[in-house]
Amino acid sequence: MIIDSHFHTLSMARKGLPLPDGIVGIDVGTDPGDIRERMKLLPASSSVFFSIGSGPWRLDDKDYKGAEKEKELLEDDIKEFKADAIGECGFDNHWQYGDRKSAMELFMMQAELAYTMDVPLIIHTREADDEIRQAILSPSFRCRGIMHCYSSGPELMKTALDKGLYISFSGNVTYKGNAAIQESAKEVPSDRILYETDSPYLAPIPMRGRPCSPEYTEYTLSFLAEIRRVDREELKAVVLDNLYRVLGRKESVRKL
Repeated sequence: MIIDSHFHTLSMARKGLPLPDGIVGIDVGTDPGDIRERMKLLPASSSVFFSIGSGPWRLDDKDYKGAEKEKELLEDDIKEFKADAIGECGFDNHWQYGDRKSAMELFMMQAELAYTMDVPLIIHTREADDEIRQAILSPSFRCRGIMHCYSSGPELMKTALDKGLYISFSGNVTYKGNAAIQESAKEVPSDRILYETDSPYLAPIPMRGRPCSPEYTEYTLSFLAEIRRVDREELKAVVLDNLYRVLGRKESVRKL
């Protein structure tokens, strides 16, 4: 069994990468309408979940017309396909999409949508600790969710944990020089830890530099088990329970 809390089937297909069999995880959306292409690629498996969302990069698209219009587009997708989660969405200061006000409006709109639907929010944050802290500490942030590809230290993680969020580690936790991420991976409580690939991106060591596949979570799992000083298979079982819990599902109804 492969566990991967965050992968992009459509982007993988564009790089010629198939989705492996035996996977439990979430195929993650990035733009309104992409679910139509993704559904053609997703297997008819009860263990492959999917999200619908609008990432911060949408702010730079010529057809972006504000958070309320974006909500209409997402709701059209949800009405047609439903969704196991909302996102990914959030803040990205590395590429600096749009402006802070617009980014906050887009994020909070999706947070409210996730709360209304009673599904988790998949959160993207890159070099944007201040923005995500402000957002999740807002009284209007009421949904459960996943801090995907966690790339910060224990201080921000504590704020996220206090808000009931789960922390998901990608292949970058294995990279040299990422001491802050590794410290977070050591300290996160066992009932809130997840792992992912973000395929086809961020392949872990020793696969760094190659297009990433969900199968590579096995390397991230081994690394996490080593630095946390726990049994590898026990950690895998814990992460599986956590994934089902954040999705609001029972494992007994999700069979491979």
